[in-house]
Amino acid sequence: MPTQPMPTRHTPEIELPPDAATVDDHRNPRRHRREAEEPAPELGLLVQPEARHCLDKLILHPEVKTDIQSALRALEKRADLERIWDLSSIQPMQGRCILNFYGPPGTGKTRAALGIAHRLGKPLYQVDYSAVISKYLGDTAKHIKAAFQSARELGAILFFDEADSLLSRRAATGESCSTSINQNRNTLMQELDRFDGVVIVTTNLFENYDPALLRRIQSHIHFRLPNASMRRELFALHLPNAERVTADFAVLAELSRGLSGGDILTLCLNAIHAGSTDPDPAQWRVTQEILEKQIAKVKKAKAEHSGEKGRRKRRIGFCS
Repeated sequence: MPTQPMPTRHTPEIELPPDAATVDDHRNPRRHRREAEEPAPELGLLVQPEARHCLDKLILHPEVKTDIQSALRALEKRADLERIWDLSSIQPMQGRCILNFYGPPGTGKTRAALGIAHRLGKPLYQVDYSAVISKYLGDTAKHIKAAFQSARELGAILFFDEADSLLSRRAATGESCSTSINQNRNTLMQELDRFDGVVIVTTNLFENYDPALLRRIQSHIHFRLPNASMRRELFALHLPNAERVTADFAVLAELSRGLSGGDILTLCLNAIHAGSTDPDPAQWRVTQEILEKQIAKVKKAKAEHSGEKGRRKRRIGFCS
């Protein structure tokens, strides 16, 4: 008698119903009591962009500025694009725009998000990732929905800054906490599909993104470390009183190779404080020596941090 082949087992991704985020957790009898006693968390911060956030004032790589301008043009010229190309037949959400900013910390992703808000005349609703994530089953998905609703009511751009675990790949069925993790992913995808506005997400770990999220993003914009020319501009920008600065920005730009714009802002602020210790403010100066010392301090701190991360990874690898 021929042997019947064994059926192939598959581990499909968990797909939850559209209302999965609102289903009560009946396994926790104290849930309703907790919700009644605890106030709803503040899920984000509403930031009003200022003139200093203007896109024209940002020091970014030319291709980054071009990509941002292209995304904004798609919004600003939507009526003409609709008239010529009948876009609503393939993209019903007229105001929808999802942008992904990725790259190292301190390269201008948050400032660019504020610049876009300034250009569009809208506030920026910056989601507090720590407030969105909850240890209680189902609450994270509810918080995601609430964040989108808040941005909708405020007429704001929704900004998810470095929320890598919300945006990363789904967990395979059978993994610990896979139901909760995949529920959060599904809720995020559903809300992105329903949101008729601008959403900006940022990450330092672009390769970890869920493929389903990638399909929804209009433009992926890579923020890189500044080149020498940009570093000279950054020193000039962050040391605004040129009369009290005696420094060679070209030399500083070479010495600061590998630093981000955020690093340069920090060291310039520290240099200003270091040069402002004389009892007489008339004597306050920022010199080349002060700036070089601050560059060395930042580089040393980054090297030590990088070394510690490497040691931690090796320890984890050894233990596993």
